[in-house]
Amino acid sequence: MSHIRGRFSKAAGKLVAEYTASIPVDLRLYPYDIAGSIAHAKMLAKQGIISEKEATVITEGLGSIR
Repeated sequence: MSHIRGRFSKAAGKLVAEYTASIPVDLRLYPYDIAGSIAHAKMLAKQGIISEKEATVITEGLGSIR
């Protein structure tokens, strides 16, 4: 819990500690999550649900945080 303290005077609650406990796992998984989101955007464009331009904006945005 101490890594969540920052400028707060009280310790973070149990719920916050449990929520942030997954951060190490999230750091390992986020590239795969982004890859899945890129594939999803491309599929949505292929199905005509979003435009190709929208898919490009989405994939470029996701690529920039990869």
